[in-house]
Amino acid sequence: ISNNIQLLTLIVEFIDIAYNVRLFHSVLIRCRIIYWLQNIFRSLSSFIACTISIDRMIRAVYPARAKYFCTCRLVYRIVLIYTLFFTFSLIFYLFPYMGENSQGICSTKLNSIYHKFMARIWPPIRTFLICILPVSIMIISNIRLWRRIRASKRRVIPHTSNNYHITNTETMLLFIAISNVLVFIITQVPFHIYTSIVHYKESIIHVRTPILLWSSLYFGIGFYIYCLTSRYFRSKFILTILECFGKKHTINTRQNTISQHIPI
Repeated sequence: ISNNIQLLTLIVEFIDIAYNVRLFHSVLIRCRIIYWLQNIFRSLSSFIACTISIDRMIRAVYPARAKYFCTCRLVYRIVLIYTLFFTFSLIFYLFPYMGENSQGICSTKLNSIYHKFMARIWPPIRTFLICILPVSIMIISNIRLWRRIRASKRRVIPHTSNNYHITNTETMLLFIAISNVLVFIITQVPFHIYTSIVHYKESIIHVRTPILLWSSLYFGIGFYIYCLTSRYFRSKFILTILECFGKKHTINTRQNTISQHIPI
């Protein structure tokens, strides 16, 4: 969900910048709410990806504790905490100092202090919190997971089907985690580097559109990474779709049956 909302905000910004087509004419929506939502869900997607890597590591390295920490209830609480934290901590995007300049372009230059914060102070902070920190945690988690799998393969144990299944599961989790972190690094690091240096080197301001497109790739294919790299996730996804269609078919059948017994 966070990836989809983030992708929608990027599409709105891309259409506005690349084609000069305003889907929203209100300055409040174009220059404040869109960027506010964009940063909320970019941050949320980054930390959810980081949390997924930690989850995979805990399941493999600490299987006995996984049943206490890797639960749906805890996941809901963590996502809620993330959402509330980023929603209120990024409220400065809604300040009235973000408006339009004489050319109709969103600008922060209406207030010098606000512009200095948004142009020079906030981008490096965002790069560290939303890019460097999650990437570092994901890499450390993947290294721990890789060491666990390596130790499992070296351990002298009978080659039973159960042990073989556990090793395969751990390898699958590692492959998913590595795929996710690689795509995240390739697509998100260039965007954060650009936003951190563009105000010091304005000659690269024209590359914002391709950088924006490139960064949107992660939010468009993030879900498919799990489906393409994991037979388990593919089967669960297909099973969920089939169950949804099955329930819909059952409801329609019941409604038709009931309608046949109601006198007209």
